Amino acid sequence: MILNYYNILRNLIFLFLAFVIYCFFITDVNSQSAMSICDSTNKGWHSTDNRNPPAGYGSNICTTKCSDLKVNDNLPANSAYPNRNLTDNDYGMCAGSATSSSLTIYRIDLGTSSGFSGSDKCTVFQGNITTDFSKLSKGQTGGSGVFNIDSCVKGKSYDRVYLYINRLQSFAGHTVFPDGSGTIARTTSACANNDTTATVSDTSWLDTTTVAYTWSPSSTKCWGKPRGWSSGAHIKADKTSFLTSISNSTDALVTYDDFKVFFETANGTPDSEGFYKESGSDGDYLRVKVDSDPSKNIYSIKNGADFMSGLPIVFDKSEKKLDLKISYYTPNIDNDTTVGVTFLFRRIGSTGNAELVGYLPSDNGMYLTFSYQ
Repeated sequence: MILNYYNILRNLIFLFLAFVIYCFFITDVNSQSAMSICDSTNKGWHSTDNRNPPAGYGSNICTTKCSDLKVNDNLPANSAYPNRNLTDNDYGMCAGSATSSSLTIYRIDLGTSSGFSGSDKCTVFQGNITTDFSKLSKGQTGGSGVFNIDSCVKGKSYDRVYLYINRLQSFAGHTVFPDGSGTIARTTSACANNDTTATVSDTSWLDTTTVAYTWSPSSTKCWGKPRGWSSGAHIKADKTSFLTSISNSTDALVTYDDFKVFFETANGTPDSEGFYKESGSDGDYLRVKVDSDPSKNIYSIKNGADFMSGLPIVFDKSEKKLDLKISYYTPNIDNDTTVGVTFLFRRIGSTGNAELVGYLPSDNGMYLTFSYQ
C-alpha cells in the first residue's frame, strides 16, 4: 500500500454490521473524495525532495497529470504546489492512469500501548479480500467477511490497528511522455516479475543513476533512484537504460515488493519492534514489517495518524458494535481523467525531450474511520 510515499496503504473500505459478538461487513468503496487535479495555475513536478514541502502541501494538495506537463515548462512561480521546473538532466514525477492496481487484505488486529507483542492485541478479522482499485468508482461496493471482537479485552484502550496485506503487489498503467510528442509511456515487462519474498537486509537490490544520467549498461537490478535523492526508489522501466519510446502495445502488469519502499525510506533501520517507519510526519504513526509468513506485510497504524480517526476505543460488556470504514481517493476523477500510477521522467539535457525512468503506484488517500456504538 505505496505507500509515492504513502504507496501502499491508502486503499479498501469496510462497513461492519453487527451481531452481539460478530459483525458482518461489506467493503464499501465509497471514496471520501476524489483527488483534485492541478490546473494551469498550480500544476508542477513532484520529487522525493518534497517530503518536507512548503506550506499548503498535504492532504488537500492536487496532483499533476503527466499530460499537463512538459519537461521544459516554465511553471508558475507562486503556486502552492511544490513545483519544480526541471533543469538540464533533472528528474520529476507526475500522475498517469492505472489499468490495474490490486492488493489483498488477510487479517486485521487491534492493539494497545502494550505494543505489537502485547497480550491484549486481538484479531478481529481473518479472511481474504482482494480489491483492484483501478476499477473502482465512487460509491461502488463489494466483498464480505466476519468481524469478531470476542478476543478483545474489555476495559483496555485500543489505539492502533495492524493490517496484514500481501507483500508482493501488482499494478499496470500508462501516460504520455511529457514533451509534447504524444508518445505513450507504459509499464513494461523488463522488470515485471523480478521481486520475490526473499529476506531484505540491505539495499543491494537498489541501483542509482550514473554520472551519464542512465543506469549501468551491465545492471541486473530492477529498483533504482536518481543519484543524490535521499529516497524515492522506483521500479525501473528498463534495467540498463532510460526509454524514449515503449515497444509494448499494452500496459505490462508489474509485481513489486512493497516492503522495499519502506526499508529504503527508513535507511534500513527498524524501530524496537522491528517495524520500518514511513517518511515525513506520518513516520511516527505508519510502520511496516514483514510477517512471519514472508508473503505478507504488517502495516501498523497508530492513533494520531492524519488518515485515521475514532481510536482509541475501550470495549465494554454492552451490545454495542464496532464499525470500521476504510475510504480512499477514487482513481476515476471524471470520464476523461484517471490516476493511480506515479511515473518518473528525466529531462534530456537542455532539450525539451523526456525519458522514462520508472514508476510506482500513487498515493490513494486511504482514510480509516472507527466507531463503537
